[in-house]
Amino acid sequence: MADEVEVLIPKLRYDITMPLVEGRVPIDGVKLVPSSSAPNGTVMNADGPLASGDFGLVDLNMGNLLPAIEAGWELIALPVFSKRKPVLTFVFCRADAGIRSPQDLEGKRVYSTIAGSAIGMWLKGLLQHRYGVDIDSITWVVSRTSWPVYREWNVQPLEGRKGVVEVLVDGDADAVMVDISDRAAFETLENDARFNRLFPNYVEEDRRLYDETGIFTPVHIIAMSKKLDRAHPDLGAKLFAAFEKSKALAYDDVLNDRAGFSVVYLRERLLEQQREWGDPFVHGITPNKNTIDTFFSYNYEQGIVKGRYEYEQVFARSTLDT
Repeated sequence: MADEVEVLIPKLRYDITMPLVEGRVPIDGVKLVPSSSAPNGTVMNADGPLASGDFGLVDLNMGNLLPAIEAGWELIALPVFSKRKPVLTFVFCRADAGIRSPQDLEGKRVYSTIAGSAIGMWLKGLLQHRYGVDIDSITWVVSRTSWPVYREWNVQPLEGRKGVVEVLVDGDADAVMVDISDRAAFETLENDARFNRLFPNYVEEDRRLYDETGIFTPVHIIAMSKKLDRAHPDLGAKLFAAFEKSKALAYDDVLNDRAGFSVVYLRERLLEQQREWGDPFVHGITPNKNTIDTFFSYNYEQGIVKGRYEYEQVFARSTLDT
């Protein structure tokens, strides 16, 4: 690229992306412009910038990736998994619903999402394929659907706006299976005798999943404007390399004892994680092949998309060898 390209980037607050947003990772021929007005990757609008390609980068909920590709939106992914969450932590049940094992969900009402949320999609797929649950026997209590769905689900609409605790207390569902980002809700669900976890040993289950499959469930991915990708075919690779450098700097900050996080013995915890897990936050297509293939297959099986997609259709061409 002869001239410097300006790329609008959201103010990503993840520790592994902060060095990039802070300007600590120079990119030859690229000027990153951090902005709080960058598009939100969880709110999908067919008339918005993500559809038209009038944006730079977006922190995209992975549940929206293939539907947007299939709809012809002007975006393309980088194999940068900006947020990963251990999804088994997000399944809570009413204690009086008789749910003690995954199979006990069969025939029950579960508050979740059908499309648009990677957490809901990962959990449905894992319940079906890893725990042998007949997910078609479940009544899915749903407040909204972000995209058209191309298979039949047994759906019960949730009337009104409620939090996860209210949904269980009011008897709208026997279990909830959605993202929880609220401290008060977590404390109630974990400590109130009216509720229990489906996976009380979720930490061990997450580790077993990782050991057996290499999957530490990503829920967000970085996408870029397809217009930018066409105009600057090498931009994707440059940005990928920058995100890799940002992650390395974030790890160095911890290991140099310079990271500003209030976690006791953070350095020692990272060293322990590296010994036991390697790098569960690894970017790139090759080291994440099983993760990507599994999630893409869940998209198809769950009717989120009508077709099956190759990497060349989803990821910027300059990142295909990562």
